[in-house]
Amino acid sequence: MNLKQLAILTALAGAITPIAVSPVEAARAVVTRSTNVHSGPGSDFRVIGRVRGGDRVNVTRCASSRRWCRVQSRHTRDGWVRSRFLDRVSRRGPNRRGGICFFGAHGEVCLGR
Repeated sequence: MNLKQLAILTALAGAITPIAVSPVEAARAVVTRSTNVHSGPGSDFRVIGRVRGGDRVNVTRCASSRRWCRVQSRHTRDGWVRSRFLDRVSRRGPNRRGGICFFGAHGEVCLGR
């Protein structure tokens, strides 16, 4: 196999590899109910902390399933929480363009700008 063929195969492999996590610009959210923070996007990952209902967090990305989001909190280590326990911190007029959307505690939530 020559270098050109190897480059083509590498490009094709990268094109068909599914992306599991979609990065977004950090967005503010509020935790709607106390919940565990996990080391990865799923309940089978290790619990590394806990956030309380009413805590404000920064959401840095969400899994492609939109069921789990990675958060940064002042009260615990950065990790993953179920998106249904997050709600967008309201601003004047929701800005839904270009963000990740999922169904949160109070309907559809869109993160990012």
